[in-house]
Amino acid sequence: MKVFIIWPWWVGKSTCGSILASLLNYTFIDLDIEFCENIWNIWEFIKEYWYEKYCFKNSELFYKLLSQKQNNCVFSLSSWFLIHENLNELTSKHKQTLKDQGISILLLPSKSIEISKNIVVKRQLSRWLWLNEKRETEKFIKRYPLYKELGNIQIFSYESPEIIANKMKNEIKILQY
Repeated sequence: MKVFIIWPWWVGKSTCGSILASLLNYTFIDLDIEFCENIWNIWEFIKEYWYEKYCFKNSELFYKLLSQKQNNCVFSLSSWFLIHENLNELTSKHKQTLKDQGISILLLPSKSIEISKNIVVKRQLSRWLWLNEKRETEKFIKRYPLYKELGNIQIFSYESPEIIANKMKNEIKILQY
């Protein structure tokens, strides 16, 4: 089985996904780390080639990795992967792939857009000082309702990564039966 963890950066996809993979005894694949290790630093790539080219290159890498992993893996996907205003054809393809290939888990801090926005934007700004708070807030608010429609499993929590990963594991078990 393949498990895909989706949504914005700085919600804990990588940390929780890594723990979940350990709990399930699966391989863990972080698409952003794979991009940096196999292609180039994401920010440098975007600076050089622009964001849309990064999205296509990131998608190409995803399908390559997906073809190499037959089963028993947890993927942490890039934040844009299912929602990008200018790449509807590509994101539709990704949604169908996730549906056909495994289980997707939406990870958000809260069902409340306000709480989620505050947590995610604060985390983003603390790690990337050059980001514009207004722009990141607007982007989050615009994408939030679109993402809330996604995921075979939806986890709304800002508890410790260990607790969240165990919730994921339990929900996967329920979904499988």
